[in-house]
Amino acid sequence: MTSARRPRISAAAFLPVAAWWGVAACGPVPAEESGAPPAAGEAAAVAPAGAETAAPAIQDPDAPGARLFAAGPDGLLHLREVELPRVSTTRGRAEALVQRIVEESGTFPEEVQVLDVFVSGRGVAVINFTLDLLEGHSGGLHAEELTVYSLSHTLVESLPAIAEVRLLVEGRETETLAGHLDLRSGFGRAPERLLADSDGGRG
Repeated sequence: MTSARRPRISAAAFLPVAAWWGVAACGPVPAEESGAPPAAGEAAAVAPAGAETAAPAIQDPDAPGARLFAAGPDGLLHLREVELPRVSTTRGRAEALVQRIVEESGTFPEEVQVLDVFVSGRGVAVINFTLDLLEGHSGGLHAEELTVYSLSHTLVESLPAIAEVRLLVEGRETETLAGHLDLRSGFGRAPERLLADSDGGRG
């Protein structure tokens, strides 16, 4: 992959996400990492300046292994054991997993980039994508399911602190990728019919 597919973590990307957290049911919780910029404009109206969601510490920060479920050519999610950089937070491992899925799952547009990943103390992971996720997606219910559930199933299975995954586009909620799945709700484990060999994960 080229460097263009690497995640872009920036203050500008954070501000709309902070606004979303301010109105989401889970609400903001104390930040694990300080230094978030003051919210401005619309974000300031719904979230405290500098608010950020907590990224719970993982049980074993030195464990490099993780379970990744990527879409294969047969249209199913296949389990692969992968190694990740040694990081000390759930958020850090979630970021690494999300980037691997985007690069390897085969259902994401080539141009899409991950703007940021947040994990709340209530177990909700929020992944913020560029607009390319919508504009370049191939469409179709099955392709949408593989895109969304490759993310949610992987994060829920690999990271005990995550129970639900939500997707944003340019920091905002969107109704759907291409007219089928409702992205305004959260996602967890994938339906059995999407999993190769009926691998449902850790149960």
